[in-house]
Amino acid sequence: MNQKKVKFNIVDIIVILVLLAGIAFVAVKMFGGQEPAAAADPAGGAPYLVTFRAECVPEEIAASLSVGSKSENASRNMDLGTLVDFTTAESVVYGYDRDGSCVASEKPGHVSVTLVCRVTGTQAPTGLLVGQYMLNIGHSMGVRCGNTEINSVVWNIAPAATE
Repeated sequence: MNQKKVKFNIVDIIVILVLLAGIAFVAVKMFGGQEPAAAADPAGGAPYLVTFRAECVPEEIAASLSVGSKSENASRNMDLGTLVDFTTAESVVYGYDRDGSCVASEKPGHVSVTLVCRVTGTQAPTGLLVGQYMLNIGHSMGVRCGNTEINSVVWNIAPAATE
């Protein structure tokens, strides 16, 4: 039997290393998770009031909210502190009429909801760092307050008055 020996030269080794580096880079980008934009304050941060707004919430769901309930981001289980206030108002939805004009109307059985949560976080140049996640105005997320989950948008972030 005649066996051939496999020889590697420097070019083969470089090609293999470049391929492995590319695979590692793609794996880290896909599965590496979200990296915080700033380091968290070792003391835990400062108190902030984060306001969330949701349009077109069924009245039964809005009725189940209660001040003082624990709040969190529903998809990441990120602690959003405590629900300190909420308001409801007439729901406004937008649609187009026969002429193609955008018009506002109400949706029976639904309300708009504004949630205010007291959150501990660290102010960063691009938002509020809560744990390892960044909150920004306009960020959409499911907010769970007690047993109620509402899909909402971060409406405002402001420092809370210290007690």
